[in-house]
Formats: sequence, structure tokens, C-alpha cells
Amino acid sequence: MANLGMSNTHVNQYGSVPAKKPVTTRHRIQTAIHATFFTAAFLFVVAMVFGLVS
Repeated sequence: MANLGMSNTHVNQYGSVPAKKPVTTRHRIQTAIHATFFTAAFLFVVAMVFGLVS
């Protein structure tokens, strides 16, 4: 493989188990928005496949 000058030493720099952070309200809102966009995109593609959207 080509050596692109990148190192993988940073992967285990902080240990294998990351510190557990409490879930904030902002994180929940962002997760809900991302889930909504993903679901809308999926339904749009399904509608395209079945010819409901032209």
C-alpha cells in the first residue's frame, strides 16, 4: 500500500473506551432533525421508485 504520510497512532491515543458524556438537549434535537431528514429522503426515494413523484 502507498505510504501517504498519515499515521494511525492517534486512534488509540486516549484508550479504547471513550468517556461517556451525558446526552444534552441540543444533541437530542440534532438527532431528531437528522432522523427526520433521513426518513424524508428515504420516503422520497421510495416514491421515486414507485413512480409517485415525477
